[in-house]
Amino acid sequence: MTTAAVVVVALPGSASAGPCPSATALSVINQGRTSFWNYHESGVADNATALKNINQAASGLAAQRSSYGTAPGGSVCLANSMLNGLYYVGSAYRLTLSEIAGGSHSAGSKHYQGVAFDVASINGSSVSSSNPYYQGVMQSCRNNGAVLVLGPGDAGHATHLHCQW
Repeated sequence: MTTAAVVVVALPGSASAGPCPSATALSVINQGRTSFWNYHESGVADNATALKNINQAASGLAAQRSSYGTAPGGSVCLANSMLNGLYYVGSAYRLTLSEIAGGSHSAGSKHYQGVAFDVASINGSSVSSSNPYYQGVMQSCRNNGAVLVLGPGDAGHATHLHCQW
């Protein structure tokens, strides 16, 4: 019998000293109803896009945070509560996420703590006040444990939803 030693290393800025849970992120990917941007709206290229974040989390790694604008850099484990919420909201709506832990948000944003995501489109239509699904997604986030949900009608959220656990 061969055994392998596991070395646990805390990544800079990580919320966890050990490997991050991965099963829920993998379930979100395998569900196949949520897509993820592989770029930032800012145009800055880094390893902290929503697509890279979900793949990092599914691999048991901390999600990279951007290091431009107000973003602190480093990495953070994505919260299971947020990923569970995403899974259940995604079971009712086809979502496209623009940001998870990356991007430049307001200073102290909960994205940087791994407990928030931004929705850019719902059922193939961009988020706006004329999207017939945006209020349903906002309510679904709340029903699945989100403590803060912002969207059209809230300052700075005319074109996306912010769902935070």
